[in-house]
Amino acid sequence: MAAQSTIYNLVQCGLGAVLGTGTKGCKQFLKKATSLWFVPDGFEFDGTATLDEAYAKQLQAEGNLIVLKGAKTFTDNSSDDIIETLEDGTKQIATLGLYEFALTFINGLAFHAALHSLNSFGSYNVLFVDRDGNILGTKASSGNLKGFSLNMLQAMKLSFPTDSVGQKEGIGFQLSNRQELDTDYIYISSNLLDGFQPQMLDGINEVVLGFAQVPADGDTSLVVSAKLKQNQKPFKGADTADFLLTKDGSTLTQTVAETPDGTYTFTVAAVASNEVITSKLYDSSLNNSVINMDGDLFKSQEVSTIVV
Repeated sequence: MAAQSTIYNLVQCGLGAVLGTGTKGCKQFLKKATSLWFVPDGFEFDGTATLDEAYAKQLQAEGNLIVLKGAKTFTDNSSDDIIETLEDGTKQIATLGLYEFALTFINGLAFHAALHSLNSFGSYNVLFVDRDGNILGTKASSGNLKGFSLNMLQAMKLSFPTDSVGQKEGIGFQLSNRQELDTDYIYISSNLLDGFQPQMLDGINEVVLGFAQVPADGDTSLVVSAKLKQNQKPFKGADTADFLLTKDGSTLTQTVAETPDGTYTFTVAAVASNEVITSKLYDSSLNNSVINMDGDLFKSQEVSTIVV
């Protein structure tokens, strides 16, 4: 696949500041957005990198991409332009309305809590991914792809279920700069992504860790339980390379065996009373706290215990 910058479709072919209005060539149309990609404010995609699943997951692992997948509804709550009418009948724009959108999901209570962790003002930029995998962002001053600048980003109240409707979670946001969408957009067609389906990219899954027992002086085994936050089922299939254990801040050399499912027993050098032991998921090869298991991404909190 070509570098990202070669597939940006800006349609800036007019003379001067006026864009061309001809209709030759394939027209760019969005379908309903089903995924949102949030990036830190000011973050730019690497225009020389290939925009594929590996690159997107790298950004997720680095903390530079948050994915909300599976929107069921997309509502345009944008404000209208305010037009002033002067005494002689002349009209002029007094205030440009800003784009504002709301999306709802049916991804569960843990997802609802995750949405609320995004509440902010001006901290994130957003890109839209439609149901066909087309991506809509905007152009940074460098020419690279970036997300649209945001004002408010606010999760909605939980929509409770009734006998006739189910539970729903939602989030709303307002774009801060109309020009980024009206004239400076970047549209990436899904048919230029060589099989990458950005609409299928999922977010990072949370794993809840806990020490199954408090270690005692002289122990050479440490037992950690691991459950998926979303459904509390055992988190299965991790191995030695997927965990970081420390003792008083220093990395512990360890091997791990899983039995039963979701219970991990670490074999380490003997621990001593009052030492602080911590554990978390960790990818030592990439030096970050997100691990990739068969294409799915996982992270955990860091848990600690004191040897008795």
